[in-house]
Amino acid sequence: MSNQDTVKLTVGTRGSVLALAQSKMLLGHIQAANPNVTFEIKTIKTSGDLGLIQEIGAWVKEVEHALINGDIDLAVHSYKDMPVEQPDGLSVSCVPIRGEHRDCLVSRDNLSFKDLPMGASIGTSSLRRSYQIKALRPDLNIVALHGNIITRMNKVSDGELDAVVLALAGLNRVGMQDRAGYIFEIEEFLPAVAQGALAIETRSDDTFTKEIVRKIHDIETEIAVCAEREFLKAAGGGCRMPMASFARIVNDTIVLEGMYCNEDGSKMVKAQIQGPKHDAASIGKALANELLAKIKL
Repeated sequence: MSNQDTVKLTVGTRGSVLALAQSKMLLGHIQAANPNVTFEIKTIKTSGDLGLIQEIGAWVKEVEHALINGDIDLAVHSYKDMPVEQPDGLSVSCVPIRGEHRDCLVSRDNLSFKDLPMGASIGTSSLRRSYQIKALRPDLNIVALHGNIITRMNKVSDGELDAVVLALAGLNRVGMQDRAGYIFEIEEFLPAVAQGALAIETRSDDTFTKEIVRKIHDIETEIAVCAEREFLKAAGGGCRMPMASFARIVNDTIVLEGMYCNEDGSKMVKAQIQGPKHDAASIGKALANELLAKIKL
């Protein structure tokens, strides 16, 4: 591509406020690194958007079909929504630097988690969040809640719920971080696998697009997410299972923490493991084996 050539790529994403915000953010970074590339965003309705959230890959499947069929050139996903197995012919070609990994509380009157009144109603659709909330505050009333982040926060504003738990990265990306009344540290509340990370997916044989998006790739985020997803895969889970993990890199060492619950949440086990960062996948598997052994005791 010469300095005079301009290339236009079509990007697939969900049409939610958050999906569009994070796609536009990433495309701005890619364009800054590739001044001759322009983008057209194509919004795609997924099974998850239609309420079929129990389907494997509910939030990404239709976007991936469009990519396989050549209707789009690349796709932007929240990495935590992606199944551990990818369709043939597709690959994650870029993992940008990770955003905020923690969960947060959006509450009426911006109350902190500890200041919520006894028996307060708190909304979440996640077993991972539900069981960790109950471990910290058994008195709270968990209410099943679905919908995008605006819909969920409106349940608080409208008085239907006292609070909801959301990913802080999502609030940051839509410019509503001031709604977070409390941020959960990982010592008390572990995030979903790959929370805060984004994935840019391309066709495996599309070397041109791969080269363009790789300019904003972050190797340390890729390593951390690899460890977390290998943990998820080895533990036999999907994105909706009651398990969690978070990896951080300290010099050449990766430190991976994980949590696993049985199906009804009556038993929760946690562990931490570390090792050389080039062994991220093996470390993820080792943590899964340790927690699976603990849950059976």
